[in-house]
Formats: sequence, C-alpha cells, structure tokens
Amino acid sequence: MLKKSVTLVLALGMLFLWAQACAEIIPAHGMGQTGYQAVVLCESLTVRENRSTSSNAVRTLRNGDTFITWQNRDGWADCYISENQGPIGWVKSDYILIDPAWYKCDEATSVYAWNDTSAPKVALLDKGTLLPILKDDGNWVLVGLRGAVGWIQKAAADRTTEDAAVTIQNIGKLSMANLKTAKGVYTLLDEAGLEWIRENFSIAQPTSASNCPFDAELILFPNDSRPSIRLFMATDDCRVFRTENGEYFTYGFSLGEDSSAEIGQAFWALFGNAKEELYR
Repeated sequence: MLKKSVTLVLALGMLFLWAQACAEIIPAHGMGQTGYQAVVLCESLTVRENRSTSSNAVRTLRNGDTFITWQNRDGWADCYISENQGPIGWVKSDYILIDPAWYKCDEATSVYAWNDTSAPKVALLDKGTLLPILKDDGNWVLVGLRGAVGWIQKAAADRTTEDAAVTIQNIGKLSMANLKTAKGVYTLLDEAGLEWIRENFSIAQPTSASNCPFDAELILFPNDSRPSIRLFMATDDCRVFRTENGEYFTYGFSLGEDSSAEIGQAFWALFGNAKEELYR
C-alpha cells in the first residue's frame, strides 16, 4: 500500500514538471493509499524516532523535500520516505504543509514582499520552479520560499482556469443534460445519471492540454436559475472535458481505482449508444 502511494506521489511530481501553462496552479491531490503528501517549509527539519525534541534524530529533511504522512497528533507528523519501509520517524508539524497545492513557474517569475507589484521584489524564480502555495488570495498566491514566504501575481491564464474550476465545482443539481454529436442530440433526464455527472464533474481537476478528439458537446442545465454550462467531451477513452475557454479538466475521481477507460465508458453509457453512432 505504501509503495503504491509513494509511487503515485512520484508520478504526480513528474506531472508537475511536465504541466503546461494552463496548469500552472496544481491543486492538492488529496489522500493517497497511506496518507497525504507533505512538504518541508523550513531550511532544515529533523526527523526524530519519537514525538519529542529529546528523541534521537534519524534524518534531516531540507526545504522543499516531500514525504508522506498519515498521522498528525500532538504537534507531530509521522514521516514515510521509502517505498520499502514504514514511517522512519516524526517531524514537527509546525514546519510542514500537508496536502499542498503548487505553483509552477512557466517563465521567469518575480516574487514580491506583499501582494502588490509596487512592493519590493524578494526573488526572481526560474522557469519550471515549483513552490507550495500557502494561501490563495484571488489574483495572488503566497508561496513558501526557502524558509521564507513571498507573493506571486497569477497569470491571466491561471485566473481564467480558476474561474472555470469554480463554475465546475458549483454545478449543483441538474434538471437535464444534452449531448450533441455529429449524428444527433441525446437527452438525459434520469435523476441517477444526472447525479453521476454532478458528482464526478464537480470534483474534476484541472489538467494539461489534451490531444484527445473533442467531437461531442455536453450542455448541463442546473436545477435553478443559473445559466447552462457548455463543455466539450473527449470522444476517445480519456476522461477529459474542455471548457468553452479552452481549459481542460479530468473527471471521475469519485470512482477510485477505476481506469480512465472505464470512467469514460461510464459517462458515455449514460447516453445509450451515442458514442457508437458518432463513429459509425
């Protein structure tokens, strides 16, 4: 179980390095098989055998190091860093951030002393730098910076993606969904099917641009006075949709260990044989 969780964190770390500009702000990825990802915020952090500052030191972690933690009690968090063994010890939880969101610089990026471009600049980050987000303040994020903190102004693309994410997260109950393809329009009125969409789309996560074909348009009709939501669905085996403004999201996280293909198939099954007719 631990090995799967650590492998997942490593894979996500690689995704962070690969993500494009449309995915600069990477959301927290929640609990894994054995716990949550944590990141060290101070310059150095001692891992101790037990939950006491007088306990023997077993390792020193550095700023930006990540590990997995499951228990957080009495001001201490347990620390897993190996695929092949259990927790190696405990760290003071005051100096870590558990389940962080991340900011990835897509270009050379200025960091300010406070959230104002007239403030003094405290750092200039290289393209590709990845930093944990301590606070999201609308157009700005507060990031951890080598034992200190600083403010980064969000790029316009980040703000657009964030607005789209808010819309998705607040889908709410639906009265109807229409799926438009080149072969026709398919209407979903079934309450269970509409709830499946609400549940699996409202927790969708921003993702990088996809090369999937998007040959179907999904229109969701909220069960209140809010306007309809227009999305474009990947018509291969990907569980991805695209918004009108070009942001990409991955859906289906409530389905746990199901594969991407199984989740995509579950969506298309809501509309009968729409996918088969699309490519017939």
